[in-house]
Amino acid sequence: MNSTKQEDPHGLIRDQGMITRCALEVIDAIRVQRGRPLQSRDRMALKLLTPRNAALMMKENRRHLACRQVSFEILTDDVGLGAYRLLPVGVHVLNPERGWWNDDYGVRRFLWNLYLGEDPIEGMQRILERLFKVSPQGLRTLSGNLDMHQAEQDIEATVRPDLNLYIRRHKGSVETSLRRLNQAQALHRIKDLGIDTHGQGRMALVFGSNRRYAVSFAVERA
Repeated sequence: MNSTKQEDPHGLIRDQGMITRCALEVIDAIRVQRGRPLQSRDRMALKLLTPRNAALMMKENRRHLACRQVSFEILTDDVGLGAYRLLPVGVHVLNPERGWWNDDYGVRRFLWNLYLGEDPIEGMQRILERLFKVSPQGLRTLSGNLDMHQAEQDIEATVRPDLNLYIRRHKGSVETSLRRLNQAQALHRIKDLGIDTHGQGRMALVFGSNRRYAVSFAVERA
């Protein structure tokens, strides 16, 4: 991606290289401060920041990096099977030479970055379309209901003397059925993919244009 520095009329720095460096600094600084790394889902979300879903500003020699995220759970209910909750347990990236690279997911809810100015419900719809490879029309048959809870979490931190981080996290839920998920043909059995989740995961969602990324999850009674 072109990393030539660009600034818009609102003072945002639309430079992929600078946003990526800030995100990596956040990940490293928090690891040093806490003595342990960020949860995997937070690291992945920060590494995936772009000018489209993050705001970077420079003011008085201090960088301000901000983004909005949606954290949601997937609930299923099928006649004869009952109600279940899909709980993410791993993040996986496929290395063509060495196979799947695995990491624990952390808090067991799906987490994704929202575009700048994007409505959280619309963001959840976009994310589900990407995860399950369905069209907006097909999403209506996949998801029985999308619900955004009123609770929001604001995260603010002075990561370095010249770098501040701001995150607004929205929380939601998706109600669907295992039958609908199977019909979307995005679900895969862990053992068929060759992913090792140390016995925690049962299924996985594979996504990305080259299908290199996966989120594994357990299926538990709701």
